Parts: sequence; C-alpha cells; structure tokens
Amino acid sequence: MPARFNRLPLTQKILLPFFLVLVLLGLTATIGSVQLTSASLSESIDQQLDDQHSLLEMAIKNEEQRLTTFANLLVALSPDDPEETGTIPLAAHLNGLSSQDLSARIWSEQQIGSLEQPQLKQMVAHARRSGKTRVRFFPALPETPALVLVKPLKDKAGDQRYIMIRRTLGQKFFRSLMKPTRGDCHLLDRNGNHLVSNRPEASPPRLSADEISRLIAGRRVNKTTATTRTQFFAVPLGTSDLVLLGVSLPTRNLGILVRSLATRSAITVLLALVLFGYFFLRFIRGQLRPLGTLLQATETVSRGQLDYRLPDLGNDEIGKLAQSFNSMVSQLDELYREKIDQQRQLTEQREELKYRELLEAKNAEIERANHELRAHLKEMSGLFQLNRAMTSTLDLGILFDRMMGVLKDLIHCDRMVLFTYNAGSEELLVRKTHGIDPELLQGMTFRLDEGITGKAALTQRLLSIPDLKNEKRNLGYKGKSHSGGSMVSVPLVVKKRLSGVLNLHKIETDAFSESDINLVQAVANQAAIAIENSQLYEQARSLSNTDELTGLANRRHFQMILKREVAQAQRYHSHFSLIMADIDHFKAFNDTHGHLRGDIVLKKVADILLQNTRGIDLVGRFGGEEFIVLLPKTDKHGAEAAAEKLRSCVMNDSFPGEEESQPEGTLTLSLGIAEYPNDSKDIYELLDLADRALYRAKEEGRNRFVTWQSEMHTV
Repeated sequence: MPARFNRLPLTQKILLPFFLVLVLLGLTATIGSVQLTSASLSESIDQQLDDQHSLLEMAIKNEEQRLTTFANLLVALSPDDPEETGTIPLAAHLNGLSSQDLSARIWSEQQIGSLEQPQLKQMVAHARRSGKTRVRFFPALPETPALVLVKPLKDKAGDQRYIMIRRTLGQKFFRSLMKPTRGDCHLLDRNGNHLVSNRPEASPPRLSADEISRLIAGRRVNKTTATTRTQFFAVPLGTSDLVLLGVSLPTRNLGILVRSLATRSAITVLLALVLFGYFFLRFIRGQLRPLGTLLQATETVSRGQLDYRLPDLGNDEIGKLAQSFNSMVSQLDELYREKIDQQRQLTEQREELKYRELLEAKNAEIERANHELRAHLKEMSGLFQLNRAMTSTLDLGILFDRMMGVLKDLIHCDRMVLFTYNAGSEELLVRKTHGIDPELLQGMTFRLDEGITGKAALTQRLLSIPDLKNEKRNLGYKGKSHSGGSMVSVPLVVKKRLSGVLNLHKIETDAFSESDINLVQAVANQAAIAIENSQLYEQARSLSNTDELTGLANRRHFQMILKREVAQAQRYHSHFSLIMADIDHFKAFNDTHGHLRGDIVLKKVADILLQNTRGIDLVGRFGGEEFIVLLPKTDKHGAEAAAEKLRSCVMNDSFPGEEESQPEGTLTLSLGIAEYPNDSKDIYELLDLADRALYRAKEEGRNRFVTWQSEMHTV
C-alpha cells in the first residue's frame, strides 16, 4: 500500500488524505450522534422501567399489608369455635373486593390435616415451627394465582389455631397495573419458574442460575432482545419468602429511530464532502501548476542538459524552490567537470595499482611454490635415505634407528614408539622408543583390540587422534606415560599382513597436518617392506624345518622323520601310529572373524597338541588347518587314547569368537588313526589311510576320532 501511494500524482496525494480525514470526521460525528440519541432513549426506557417497578412493588406490598391487617382484625374478632369468616363483619375492609378475591378462615390443628394442597400444609408447618406469620405466593390455589397469609394463634383453651387469608392476584390484577403503559409484567418464583403475567400470550425471558442468584442477593437484572427490554427485581414476602418480578417495555421504535437518524446524518455528510471537495480540487490544481514546470526542468537536467535554467515563478515557496534549483544546477555543472578530471586521474592510478598487485601476487605464488618444493625435496630426501638404509641392512635394530631418525627430522615428533607383531600371535610387542625412557615400556605388550594401538593393528588403518585428553581409548601406555597433545598410530602392513604399529606423538593438539600424515604413511609402507624382508631372512635361517606360523614341524621335515621311523620299525620289528587331525568348520571361523584371528586359532591348537603329547612324539602341520602326530612304539589302542585326549583338550579350551562362528558354539577337532605295519607298510599309503579315516570322522558328525579298519575298503 505505501508503494502504490507513492506512485500517485501529487494532487491525489494531497486530496486523498484530506478527503479521508473529512470522511472519518463525518463518520465520527454520525456515530456519536446516533450513540448519544440511543443512550438518551435507553435512559428514558430504563427510567420508565424503574417507575413501573416501584409501582408494581408498592402494589404487591400493599396487598401484603392488607392481608396482615385482616389477620390482626380476625385475631381480635375470632370466637372460640370459629366458622368461615364470611360470618365475621369485614365488609368495611374489603374496599370493593368480592369474596372470590379475598377469603379468610381460622383452622384448628385437627382441620389442618384435611388440607389437600401439600404447599399449604408445608406453609402451615413453617408457621408452627417459627411461631411467626408466613406470606407466600401460589401459582394456582386451586385455579388462580393467589397471595396467602398464615398466622398462628392460641385460643382461650390454649389450643393451637391458624388464620389463613387468601388474596387472588391473577392476570386481572396485573393488567390493571400495566394498563397505563404498553409493556408487560411477569411474576416468577425464586427458582425462576413462571407464575403469572398480565397477558396470557406474554412470556418472560429465561433467567440463568447466576442471574437468579444476583436477584435473590438484591441486585437487578436487565435482559434485552431485538424488540423488548426487561428488568427483573426481587420482591420480599413477609420475612422468609420472595418472588421475582419482571417488567418489559418494547424497544422496536427505538431501533427505527436510531437507523433513521444514522441514514440522514450519512447523507448530509456525503453531500457536504462532494460540494466542498469540488471547490477544493480546483483550488489545489491552480496552486500546484508551477510544480509541473519544476518537474519538467528536473527531467531535462536528468538527461544531462546542465545549462537549463527555470524562469521566475514568484516569491512564494515554489518560487524560492525554483531559485534554489537554478543554483543547484550551476553547482552540479561545476562538480561534473571536476569529476571528469578526477575520474581520469583515478583511472590512471588504478591501472598502476593493478599492475603492482599482479606483480606482488606472482612473487607470492613463486615464493609459495619454492617453499613447497623445498618441503617436498626434504621429504623425498628423507624417503631416499630411509630406502637406502633399508636396502643396505637386514638388521632390524639398525633399520629401526634409521627409520626413527628420518621421521624425527621430517615431522619433528616429540615421542615415537614402534611395536612389532609376529604372525599368529595375539599381542604387539614394544621394540623401539624415542623420547620415552625405554625401561618404562620394556616388555610391554598390547592385545590386537586394546587401546588406540590395538585398534589400528586390528583394523589395519591409520588412526589420527587430534586431542588425546578427549579420547576414551587412550591408555597412556598402560599408565607408564601420561601425556596429552596429538597422536598418529599407523599400522605397518604388507600385502594385508601386519608387521607392526608405529605411534608418533606431538605436544600440541591437532598438530599433524595432512602432508605429515601422508609422509608418515609413505614411511610406514617402506618400513613394513623392510621389516618383512628382515623377518623373512631371519625365519629362513631358523625355520627351515618348522612351520612359520605354528612352530611345528613342516610337512617336508615330518616326512623325513617318518621315513627314519619306518626304518627303525623294520629293523626292530616294532610299530607306530599316525593321527591326522583337522579343525572342524575352520572356513566359517575365517569368514566370520578374518584370517588374522584364524592364524591365532591355528597357533593355539598347535600349542595344545604339543602340550598334550609325549616328548618322543612328533607333531607337524600337514597343511591349512590339518595337523599330523607321529606316535612311536604305539599301537591303535594307544593312539585312540591319545586322539581322545587331544580332541577333549581342544573342545574344552576357549577360543575368542567361537560362539559366533561355530555351529555348536565350540571349536572342535576331527581325527583319523592308522597303524604301521598292520594297516600298511608304505608311508604314503599309511598317510592316505589316516586321512581317509579323518574324513570318515567328519562324515559321521565331526568332533570325534575314527580308526582305520580293513573293512573300510569296501565302503
């Protein structure tokens, strides 16, 4: 809305708010006069309701007073055995009332029991208990509404008697009271139930429980509808009862009068606006005509014609504005010329500054490239030195010293710890340290899942810890070296085989940059190759007859010893037995936990076989997860006892992860037995028979041993 108003012509901008103010003033005056008139008429109706209320209340109280006077008179005139009061001379007090409108009677205690109306009996009971006069209005007694008074008294004999006076107050009574007005009146009991009205068709508005409570408390209640306004008030009867009296007056004429007044006021205001607006519009247009000339001059100057000047437009505000405009245009012309000169000079300076900034940027880029080249050259030099050291020696001690020296010069680490790992082992062993006292960590080992180092070894992935204080896996080398800062733990891996783990520390947090991590990874890859070569060389020297993983006799060495044992058996006419053993469901274990855990199981099973055989027995690894045991001077019965012992020991031992991968949740062995010379005198056939007995054990359900029998040839 403000944007649309700003686009309007100046004439409309002036006239629209002006006419809007006039319209608001006219509406305010109209609404004010209508409300004032409506309030005055409403006060007039309220005053009439108050007057009629006073009249009706006075009439009801007069009737109550008349009944009280009649009761006192009856007390003075009552005989000892009274009959109907028609025999008592009360004509002077009737004031034109007939015996149908007013009746009185004195009742004895025995006659009260013959009353048919329960309301009257209740009223007499209240008078008896209180000993006071009771006044109550009944809606039909028996046919027309009536005001009833009951007064207790005692006769000369001391018997209890009751004076009961009834005054009919029906439509006739209230119609006579409301005759001077055009309204209605309604009588209600204290519960809001309708008792009687001045007209049969008249009905009072319904009262809520809250409104009834306010009336009983002595306050008035007004009810207004589209056609009537009703005022309710409570009229007390005697000392313990009351009725609710409502007076209604019509308000239809009030609404018609208010609407007529509003319509006439609106028409008058509209005509005044149209007439006044016409003359005001002509006047405003004449006063704003010089502004059109000023607008045209502004558009001419905006197109670049700075030598344009306005004519004399008078001495008023618009004329002074024209003079200021001419002065402003003259100054703009001078400023424009100065601006052209300044822009030319500024352009020359910007060109010079631009070339200077380009030159500085090129110099900075060259310096940055030189810095990166120097750093890269340093890294390449360090890697070259490390590579030369690896190719010049197979001694692990010398190799580790040179590797840590290169890392210290390139990455500036505060502390370094090198762990080595032997295949099949479950632990990493501290081999070399820098920046930490070697005696503190001497002999320290870490399991493959223990701490940051064990996690890096198990996952074979580099772990970078920016802040050790916030790392839950940080063990502080099992409490031997507590420190904060940052850390990188990089596994030494060749062809997915773990050789060790290298830990590097810096005092600062988040101190290892991406280039540092890449360099550490490169050094670790070179070191892993060198360590593996050195280990292979050492193993080649010491393990020519043993299995690399388990330390048992390898297949070549076992067959050589087996040939010697055959020669001994032939010379001394003795015998020996072979046990071929295989780990059940070993492939499922490898598939579930990986080959690293599988190597640990092979090593542990080999240790169990060695620990549970005799010193003269020879245990070898035949291939994969298959083992073979040579039992010199042992027949089949002895071999069966040895096989059962080995099977039981493996089954009763615990292997981490067996619950998840093995079918029965336990790692077991299957074993086959063959005897020399009873089963065969050929060693290769004897090995085959033991292997066939082993597979018979697997076919029969695994976790058992089977001894070769000659009848198995036919199966």
